[in-house]
Amino acid sequence: MKTSSSTFLAILILISSCTSHSIKSSNEFTLQGEIDGQDSGIIVLSYHHDKISIHDTSKIENGKFIFTGKISEPTQAILSDKNDFNRVFIFLEARNMKISLSKDKYEKCKMTGSKTQNESDSVNKMEKPFYERILALRDQKNKITDSIKNTKDGSVKILLEKKAAEIDKLWSQTEKKIDSIRLKFVLDNPKSFLTVVYLRMLGSNEKISLDSTKSIFNGLDNSLKESSYGNNIIEVIRKKENILVGAQAPDFKATDLNQQTLTLSQFKGERFVLLDFWASWCVPCRESIPHLKTIYKKYYSKGLDIIAVSTDESRKAWIEAVKQNSTGMWYHILIAEKWPNGPITNDDIFQNYYNTAIPEQILIDKSGKIIYRHVGYSKESEESLDGLLSKVFEN
Repeated sequence: MKTSSSTFLAILILISSCTSHSIKSSNEFTLQGEIDGQDSGIIVLSYHHDKISIHDTSKIENGKFIFTGKISEPTQAILSDKNDFNRVFIFLEARNMKISLSKDKYEKCKMTGSKTQNESDSVNKMEKPFYERILALRDQKNKITDSIKNTKDGSVKILLEKKAAEIDKLWSQTEKKIDSIRLKFVLDNPKSFLTVVYLRMLGSNEKISLDSTKSIFNGLDNSLKESSYGNNIIEVIRKKENILVGAQAPDFKATDLNQQTLTLSQFKGERFVLLDFWASWCVPCRESIPHLKTIYKKYYSKGLDIIAVSTDESRKAWIEAVKQNSTGMWYHILIAEKWPNGPITNDDIFQNYYNTAIPEQILIDKSGKIIYRHVGYSKESEESLDGLLSKVFEN
């Protein structure tokens, strides 16, 4: 039986939930499947259609199953077992498709009838060696991290930290190889639906510049521009342009930790504002707190306020973290409490500010203009912000 679900997996929401502003006609699809090694049971197909998250279940009979439904464009879906132990991402199209699975190895499926899936399989084949390399590097990093925690020898610890940094560098280089494969596909296939999917990933994750995203997008087929992914790319571009250094920061109205109404415009003409995007579970975010306390203590009396914007989904975890950090002296806003199950709390920020990675800091001057933005945490970023604040408040 087909049912809608507001608790659909967050990863699919991030990848697939963007919907077109135009009304499209829906088209029917059929997915026939067979599972080697399983004669009975339930299999689940999860996807989006017309802003609704759908879980469709099918009975497995004699190792076979079938799904039918409607989609308005090629759509990424998750095919999983009843307990979600086995799963695979696939691309549905409005046509007849077939898929073959093995009981405990869904990820090794073979699918026919979907051009987008065929293209995805080809790209995945090229990416596979690099993903295997990343898994190996991850295992090495975990072992070194454990060794760092357990060693009391300072010289050994330094050597281990150096090795960990080398692994991080190799990891980053390997990820760039994957990005280059996807970018090449995008440039070579301006009419493929997979192109707009990859372009959204590359642009949203800042793997390519805003100018590159805009340039490539403008060269795509009009059908891709008008798709749900195309409309989402347009939104990403808009939000990114909103937070460029030199842009006027979008105003927002929010309810803070003390249940008081807070707007960005209330500081205009009077105070500088540092927006700090963070979360209780984010280790680099928590590591940045001592430095934030230092600059707050140093510059608050001179005209600096901090507004901490949390992406926690748990209000309890957020409140507890603020207490643990002893940061109640500055403003706190929660924007993600209802992700992914409903309307966004304090959604002025969500709708107008681009944020996919934390920590992120945006410094806004008295005129409302953005004069600094940085994503991530490092001693170098602290020094950069210190230099700017010193120039603003002490020179």
